[in-house]
Amino acid sequence: MTDLSQMDRRTLIERAAWLLGAAAVPGEALARVAHQAGQAPRPFLTPTRMTLLSAVADTIIPQTDTPGALGAHVPAKFDALLQNWASAERKVELVGALTKINDAAMAQQKKGFAALTPAERKAFLAPYDIAALKAVPDTRGLKGMAAMMAGPAVADPGYAKMRELIILLYYYSEEALTTELVYEHSPGGWTPSIKVTPETRNTGGLGMF
Repeated sequence: MTDLSQMDRRTLIERAAWLLGAAAVPGEALARVAHQAGQAPRPFLTPTRMTLLSAVADTIIPQTDTPGALGAHVPAKFDALLQNWASAERKVELVGALTKINDAAMAQQKKGFAALTPAERKAFLAPYDIAALKAVPDTRGLKGMAAMMAGPAVADPGYAKMRELIILLYYYSEEALTTELVYEHSPGGWTPSIKVTPETRNTGGLGMF
């Protein structure tokens, strides 16, 4: 398991794909919420929970030499997914994942996660992340396509889904596609050989794979 404190952007892409797969949320849904987030719809989350979500997203993908989750407006897009995409059960699961992080921070640090300093948030979330994403025996009884789309069973599936959505919303954003990834239209042309250098960027698009 990769420690959150040691993750770079490339690792986040790999972890997102490993966790549940980019196809877990349809590309058109991501595009729609990105558009709606720019229109400032009525938020689903309360201001307190939005502040908490922003702190979590910023800890998972902080700003470096490229925009982070906040620069890519991930919290607003996440809120739009809750408003327009998530089922009632999924809404409970995702809001519950945020609440569990805050409750754990209160128990350990005596203050909410959003009230911690950036360094304290990172130090807290790193072991939390490892424990939540620990592989567990799969008792879901899924088969075929459902099993492939669901990904591996982990200790805290609510946290896993929340984290996956934050990462996917970031890497499907204009900010990530223009600063960290090279957008590749799908379907596009076939390039038989690409020279890889330290400056080579991953490709990203709205295709299924």
